[in-house]
Amino acid sequence: MSQTTAPPDRRWLLLRRMAWLCTVLMLATISLSAFMRLSQAGLGCADWPACYAQNLRAVQQGEPAPTGHGVAAARLAHRVVASLTLILVIVMAMTTLATKPVLKRAGALSLALLLLALALALLGIATPGARLPVVSMGNLLGGFVMLALCWRLAASARPPSDAAPARLGTWAVAGLVLLCGQLAGGALVSASYAALSCSDLADCTRAAAAAGWDWSVLNPWREPVVEAKALPVNAGSAFALWLHRIGAIVVLPVLALLGLAAWRRGRRRGGAALLVLAAVQGALGLLMVTGGLPLAAVLLHNLVAALLLAALVRLV
Repeated sequence: MSQTTAPPDRRWLLLRRMAWLCTVLMLATISLSAFMRLSQAGLGCADWPACYAQNLRAVQQGEPAPTGHGVAAARLAHRVVASLTLILVIVMAMTTLATKPVLKRAGALSLALLLLALALALLGIATPGARLPVVSMGNLLGGFVMLALCWRLAASARPPSDAAPARLGTWAVAGLVLLCGQLAGGALVSASYAALSCSDLADCTRAAAAAGWDWSVLNPWREPVVEAKALPVNAGSAFALWLHRIGAIVVLPVLALLGLAAWRRGRRRGGAALLVLAAVQGALGLLMVTGGLPLAAVLLHNLVAALLLAALVRLV
């Protein structure tokens, strides 16, 4: 008895729709996660900037951590959206690998998504109450990579053809490495409560030099220590913020050049997306520095960073 299979074009169409839905769900997951993380860090609180890192300060002093407005609702919504994403990823993996013919490339992306989703689910168990930066960094970077894989799967979910899109090759890989390093640095700055350790780049340079350019602040397994009601908050971590800002000066022009290269090679939508996102991210960075870290700008900064990674992964 022969096994029936769905028409190939219909199967690819179904997979593409599921991948785009996965992309939307991951955007929601990343936004909700950022809101919870930043609200609990103190951004957007009434007594700004004295309330920055108030949760960590309270826990380190043996007091109950205050609950931010909307955090409980955001946590519930995050669990629902993350659960829906996991179910969708399982369905995509089954669609590509458990039916014939096996879609090898799409199946590899679906399997990577499934493994990453399961890893994040396990990490989520340890997230509540965790104070080590590595936990927050794992959640943030894992979500970014999941978004990038969903976007790539959605954009490439079509029957194989002889006309392959132009790739950017080694330069794109180098840009991807730089961007991942910058994302990791930003995650460390957020998780170690270093965002108020200094103001502009010159101040960060002075503060980092005064602290002896302490490389130990880059250790994600070290719990940050914040002084009681002291400003600037966690001044000893100024080196981490200095590196992140220097990285932005290097990475954003590289991404813009890659966007131009993609445009010239016929990848106009991908190149334009990279150019626009890099410009928006630069503007948001300036707004955050001059505006004193408004919560809305920081949330957008986090979201655009995820979109930058997704856009660049699509071009590699």
